[in-house]
Amino acid sequence: MKISEEEKIEFLKELVSIYSPSGEEEKVAKFLVESFESFGVEAYIDGVGNVIAGKRGDGKRILLAGHIDTVKGYIPVRIEDNYLWGRGSVDAKGPLATFFFAFLESRANLIFAGLVDEERYSLGAKNLNVPRPDFIIIGEPSGFDSVTIGYKGSLTMKFVEKVEKFHGSLSSKGAAELLIEKWLELSRDFGEGFNKPSGRILRLEAYEREFDFYGEMIVNIRTPLNYEPAIKGEILDFVPAYEVSPRSPLVRAFVRAIRKNGIKPRLKKKSGTADMNILAPKFGVDAVAYGPGDSRLDHTPYERLNLEEYLKAIEVLKKALEELKSI
Repeated sequence: MKISEEEKIEFLKELVSIYSPSGEEEKVAKFLVESFESFGVEAYIDGVGNVIAGKRGDGKRILLAGHIDTVKGYIPVRIEDNYLWGRGSVDAKGPLATFFFAFLESRANLIFAGLVDEERYSLGAKNLNVPRPDFIIIGEPSGFDSVTIGYKGSLTMKFVEKVEKFHGSLSSKGAAELLIEKWLELSRDFGEGFNKPSGRILRLEAYEREFDFYGEMIVNIRTPLNYEPAIKGEILDFVPAYEVSPRSPLVRAFVRAIRKNGIKPRLKKKSGTADMNILAPKFGVDAVAYGPGDSRLDHTPYERLNLEEYLKAIEVLKKALEELKSI
């Protein structure tokens, strides 16, 4: 099946035009199902809202998993200077559209999964129920010339302090001061790069009760592999870091595919967290992330996707799938 570049761009524009922040993905899910059906492919929406389609082809079974939700913040959809502006154009409807057309044009053995809630609690990935794949490709912006082989984990913790009231003239520490000390202890090893933790305070509240000073702090730490925090609070959520070996057949397939398009390939490790962290351990197979777009534009008011890069990414992904067929 061969689809024109104009059709691919129009599909992406329609996809991005459907505003779908986490929890409001129903319209975009229906659009994807209808789009698959228009090409003669059966698709359905599962119990949590994921869009699933399958295709029997040659070689190993490969899961193409992107997410259909975005963060909030509407950006008017428009094309200017060969860039498509709009919320989700980069994170991650551009990669999702790349998967859609690679699925249609490839003869590989594929499962397509458009997942809900990635920008919030990853309920789509956590509840995904499909046949076990041999490899997983996650739809996230890596740039068409790069493949992402690692993501940091995410640890969310809550700390609570309660101190019996004392007079304000005394130098004793209240609940707020104790919580700040905990944060300073946690953050002492923070740094840049994949192998260092980083984080921020999500919420810090301190107030007086009848006989106590009371405080509560919620923090999120982006964790490297095998991370142990200096102090532990109540764990609200934890997704471990993930990294695939550069020698994985999956990584090598992408490296060869990128080179065949006349480009020097790059391997990336990211400080964020993605559904790759969940799905790779869930199925026990190698995973990478791939897709067009500059991830520095994620979640910003300037989110836009270069359309030439988008079209090139479809061709790279098709070649990678072809490479995987021979493994």
